[in-house]
Amino acid sequence: MHTEGHTRTARGVFTGEVVANRAICRGHYRLQVLVERFPPTQPGQFVQVQCRPLEALAGNTVSEWPAGRPPTLTQPELRDTEAFLRRPLSLAGRTEHGDDVELSLVYRVVGVGTRWLAGLGGGEPVSVLGPLGNGFTIRGEAERAVLVGGGVGIPPLMYLAHALAAAGKKTIVFAGARTGEVLPLTLVPGARVEADGRATPCVAEFAAAGAPSVVATDDGSMGYRGFISEALSHWLEQSGAKGGQVVVYCCGPEAMMQAVAAACVSADIECQLALERHMACGMGTCQSCVVKTTADSADGWKYSLCCQDGPVFDARDVLW
Repeated sequence: MHTEGHTRTARGVFTGEVVANRAICRGHYRLQVLVERFPPTQPGQFVQVQCRPLEALAGNTVSEWPAGRPPTLTQPELRDTEAFLRRPLSLAGRTEHGDDVELSLVYRVVGVGTRWLAGLGGGEPVSVLGPLGNGFTIRGEAERAVLVGGGVGIPPLMYLAHALAAAGKKTIVFAGARTGEVLPLTLVPGARVEADGRATPCVAEFAAAGAPSVVATDDGSMGYRGFISEALSHWLEQSGAKGGQVVVYCCGPEAMMQAVAAACVSADIECQLALERHMACGMGTCQSCVVKTTADSADGWKYSLCCQDGPVFDARDVLW
């Protein structure tokens, strides 16, 4: 469990076996992969998943370049029928089984790579690179934690909720989506999802960690009508939460994270953001996932790498 400070863990490329791959809501799936001797992980870290058959990487194909015209390329990754690059997915959970580790990953089908993932069945192999990035920091002095997630930014908070429970923290969750049909969570049968922003043990993934949840949807089809950042601001105002007593952890769409960060900075409450960027390598080599952050320099800012310096950043350090 990650408590104070960032600690870089070992990483590697592992071939895992699919335990389950099931739909949890429209367009969203939970993939569980069993990996032998996977290194220690922290909530907030991610893995890079190869979204193509393992055998597809074997061998090379030479394409001749005819004079006067472009070559005919036949490789599936160049014809956009297979994903060439790995896809970054946050860890939604980890379960130990002796020397084996079961990793839980939640993803949304948006393109050729995730469509391939959705077709994986039990027992099939999948390549996983990781763990990557830095995780959330659990503050020893803060009594309460607030988790704020939107859409596919919710999964890393599932993992974090259990770590916070193990650390004895009192936790409340704010989970939002555009509509109830795309909320990547499991509702507890018979539990009430309140429309007035009150927290109840209505979400199974968080209730299992002892954390009640506020659910919000943009269209009001489930829970609070409006943005999840609005529900959070209302709670901060009503609860009288103060800096040093509470830490906010947030992941989701950038506009939502910017609103949450602004509310927390204004209230002098620590806010940790798990940012999302397009990543080619996930290890700092390609330099494609830059984030503008504050710096002690003449310009007052610098470019940090989401994959290597993050993905978790202090909200006060991010320049939007």
